[in-house]
Amino acid sequence: MLERLVFAHDNQFLRVADGEVYSSRGRWPWDRYLAFADRLSVVSRMEDLPAGTDTSGLELSSHPRVSFVPVPSLSGPLLQFTNRRAARQVLERDIGRANAVVVRLPSEIGGLAARTAERLGKPWAVEVVTCTWDALWNYGSWEGKVYAPVSWWKTRRVVRRAPFAFYVTERFLQGRYPSRGRTVGVSDVELPALDAAVLDARLARILSGPEPAKLGLIAALSVKFKGVQTALAALSSLRGRLPELELRILGSGDPTPWQKLAREHGVDDVVRFDGMLPPGEPVLRWLDELDLYLQPSFQEGLPRSLVEALSRGLPALGSTAGGIPELLPPECLHRPGDTGRLGELIRAAVEDREWLARQAERNFETAKGFRAETLERVRSSFWREFAQFAQ
Repeated sequence: MLERLVFAHDNQFLRVADGEVYSSRGRWPWDRYLAFADRLSVVSRMEDLPAGTDTSGLELSSHPRVSFVPVPSLSGPLLQFTNRRAARQVLERDIGRANAVVVRLPSEIGGLAARTAERLGKPWAVEVVTCTWDALWNYGSWEGKVYAPVSWWKTRRVVRRAPFAFYVTERFLQGRYPSRGRTVGVSDVELPALDAAVLDARLARILSGPEPAKLGLIAALSVKFKGVQTALAALSSLRGRLPELELRILGSGDPTPWQKLAREHGVDDVVRFDGMLPPGEPVLRWLDELDLYLQPSFQEGLPRSLVEALSRGLPALGSTAGGIPELLPPECLHRPGDTGRLGELIRAAVEDREWLARQAERNFETAKGFRAETLERVRSSFWREFAQFAQ
């Protein structure tokens, strides 16, 4: 058991007046690290919220054995220059007191933490959760496209040197960011035990053929790389060619720009933005109301929402981005941004109930590989090995 572990990432946590820390990105799995460390120090960006801020839409990140150490932001060329010295001082002080370091990549703070750990002779490991090239290239700005190759090169250098590397995919991220160290590929998505009644209910829904057929996707509305624009354009291409379809979109953020785009495509009357739901059962129940799930992303690691859709026996279509091809067969895939191909896949799917039933059974079977107890055995073995290495 390690006495003190540092976890480094660019995430911006949110601190309220009473000192509690929250996240707008869901629950952070601190227990995974506390299984092999007495205390965890999270070094990351921090924003202090005004007194009286409503935290009902946020996830509590505070934990009795977790401390949070704010680091000046390095996100952006100017901040990397102006804040680097101060960030390095914070990291050197905190890592100097630790037994080991885990850095989540891609992240600028994580990369600097890895180099600091090397310089101080501290054992370190990396978690690779998405492709920085895809994320920046598809971010929606020219600055992202300019910085994409730089960040890709920097991330590859860090991962290649890592003594231990944890990937959330089986193949994709390993190919983009290979490591010379001990590696493992384990999804960070964990599912509870699957109930066969879920598949039975799905097959009964397919046989009943409810109309209009409901398509759905989960996406943060503040980013463009989830492919909402591709789904809207594909839906537009099908108007008049099929019985009416409905597209439901679940996720945080302002829907106004997407509502405008839906109007431009002439589909605003059949597109519904459902806002946010708490994770777990509410999201699963929302998925149960769909007939076809879409994952038309431009970049991904291994998408949690798609895995959850599979666990509900939900037929699904997706792009070839990231680890999506590890979850769906080739006949369910389209190139990122290929509106025409996605439209044809949707048309073929909603017209073929036998195909939908086969996909429901296949997807439910695939989801069994993401049961919590199955993944935890592999994950725990990897981190125990790292802890022994650190000691």
